[in-house]
Amino acid sequence: MTDFPTTAHLDNPRTAQLPGASQYEINEHGFVSRRGRRLRLQNRSGRWFAQVYTDEGARWSFDTEKVARSLFGEEEVSLTREDVEDVFGARRIPDYPRYAVTSYGAIYCVDPPKRGPNAGQVYLLQEILRNDIPYVTLTDADGVRAPIRVSDVVGYVWD
Repeated sequence: MTDFPTTAHLDNPRTAQLPGASQYEINEHGFVSRRGRRLRLQNRSGRWFAQVYTDEGARWSFDTEKVARSLFGEEEVSLTREDVEDVFGARRIPDYPRYAVTSYGAIYCVDPPKRGPNAGQVYLLQEILRNDIPYVTLTDADGVRAPIRVSDVVGYVWD
């Protein structure tokens, strides 16, 4: 079995020409093709990327699912602060007001940064394992970052 997506079970998906790369087409599921042949996609950090050449000859690597959503008019699903606090039942961390934690240890940034990869959107923080203990990096109100155990955060807020 392969790790990359296949088109074996898809019935005639809609296709559109890539803007700025007229030789390439993308379908609604994010598969890219050139002259009727599908390109191999690369998996980077859980996202699928394609690499194409623009009409000017420059190389362009892009997230295929994101481009397909924008071309075919599908709305991107995003979290809101109300979802995290009301639906998931998360509580704010007193020393770190940008973050909320659930009783089972999921930590969300509910006051997102203004720039960077997660700019303007509520997101779940990634955990880092050190000696099999999960840590997250939290930023306080002064902008100082600190690695903190997830269990300490949950105990501090929920106990």
